[in-house]
Amino acid sequence: MSEGQEGHQLKKFLNKISGQPSSYSRKNKYTFGKTLGAGSFGIVRYARDNESNEEVAVKIILKKALKGNEAFVIDELRLLQELKHPHIVGFRDWFESKDKFYIVTQLATGGELFDRIIQQGRFTEHDASLVIIQMLEALKYLHDKNIVHRDLKPENILYITPEDNSNVVLADFGIAKRLENPDEKLTSSAGSFGYAAPEVIIGTGHGKPCDVWSLGVITYTLLCGYSPFRSENVQDFINEVKNNNAVIFHADYWKDVSKDARRFIIKTLQFNPDNRPPVDQLLADPWLVSIAAEHKDTDLLPNLKQGFDAKLKFKQAIELVKLHNRVKKLKEYQTEDDDDPNEINLFNEEGLVDKRDEVSEDTSSLSNWKKLREAINSIGKDENENINDLSKSSLSSIKSPYDKKSNLTSEAFIQLVHAASENKERVNNYKEN
Repeated sequence: MSEGQEGHQLKKFLNKISGQPSSYSRKNKYTFGKTLGAGSFGIVRYARDNESNEEVAVKIILKKALKGNEAFVIDELRLLQELKHPHIVGFRDWFESKDKFYIVTQLATGGELFDRIIQQGRFTEHDASLVIIQMLEALKYLHDKNIVHRDLKPENILYITPEDNSNVVLADFGIAKRLENPDEKLTSSAGSFGYAAPEVIIGTGHGKPCDVWSLGVITYTLLCGYSPFRSENVQDFINEVKNNNAVIFHADYWKDVSKDARRFIIKTLQFNPDNRPPVDQLLADPWLVSIAAEHKDTDLLPNLKQGFDAKLKFKQAIELVKLHNRVKKLKEYQTEDDDDPNEINLFNEEGLVDKRDEVSEDTSSLSNWKKLREAINSIGKDENENINDLSKSSLSSIKSPYDKKSNLTSEAFIQLVHAASENKERVNNYKEN
């Protein structure tokens, strides 16, 4: 027996006597790095496969946080292992410890959709259509398998690499569902307000058309820089969209976008889900087949930046607060006998070295907001809760520039964030006042 085999057998033996499942030995394949995100049940961390040298994302789910909802993890694993498509994030591995589940997937290193667009020097209607085609191809693959994603939004559309010609992939299948038959209606809650279809929000039953609605919202926002809807609560949203007259194409922002693009959007944003075309019909839409390719000259980025820039900084600040609070909550589930109590961590301050640690503070999105985290900590718990309350309505999507109330709310909070990050004394004064 070779030295490597002996070491492997020893680790299996130690795992066994410590109560660890046999699959836990596969964790040694990976070197873990920074925290990339967090949810109700666990976190996502950057890691490197030591055998293939591939960069991967590892979702670490605390079993205690699931509270009997282990079926969610099992369903996601079954789906991910089955899905093999160039525009769907690739499944790599899974294993478990006595305390946690680990799901390993492809790491898309090119960034989220809106963040990437802002970084580009140019973005045209043709560029937008290429993203939509790739997402429709991913949805067709899913829908042909009777799988509904249910959480289609820009944060779940990722560029695979930083290269200019990188493809995009659809990620996060945590609430995706397989239908028992093509016409089955799901009634469980799903999606994100601002992108979720009306039938999802009001609970009348939803299926494949809910993904089409979400894609329509994304398409609209991609072409102008703001959301098609102004409402910030459920009842106002339903009142706004129920008569199919909610989608407004403001001339200042849409004068350089083709009428065919607008027709495409209107098809997808039909209040009645039965009136929305299936994805294979949308793939054959004239806008995607030929018209968008004729619109490569006009740069839409100046208008997009007006809608994206400040709002994205606002969103990034809010998301960091939420990330900090989620990690803090998850730590409460850990006990002294946890197999790795430092694994649930925000910035990986223990200092494991990986490619993302080598990124400078000026370019790493998490590092950019490290000062903000310190400032927010000094504000205190009550203010953090208020920030989270504000985020529920203000961050569901990027609001229209014609929605003055939302703009004022966002800008006021952005100013507070800047004040907090630049001057701790101001934060203390704010708390006292």
